[in-house]
Amino acid sequence: MTRDEMFAYALTQPGAEDSTLHGGRCVRVRGHWIVNDNTDPKALALALDRETVDFLMATEPRTYFQTPHFEGWPAVLVHYEAADDDRLREQIDKAWARRATKAQRKARGMEV
Repeated sequence: MTRDEMFAYALTQPGAEDSTLHGGRCVRVRGHWIVNDNTDPKALALALDRETVDFLMATEPRTYFQTPHFEGWPAVLVHYEAADDDRLREQIDKAWARRATKAQRKARGMEV
């Protein structure tokens, strides 16, 4: 998946909006970013719960990682070109679900 494809997929999520954060591009849901630009041109940040972040970094450390700036925060950096596309879409879906309304999650058949 390319950088543009990752942003494009995130924007297919209900309620997703193209936005900016600290001068970089991001995708927001209900005002909260779910995918965000990063200073590393080969990585983007995903807003996920800390348990998922820890799991991804443990199982795929070449793809999912944190810099000191992100340590302790519910976000992970992704080398998107190295990521399995289906798994990355799944993580974007999870980032969306964290910020979506109960009604939005229910409409997609997710637990509320």
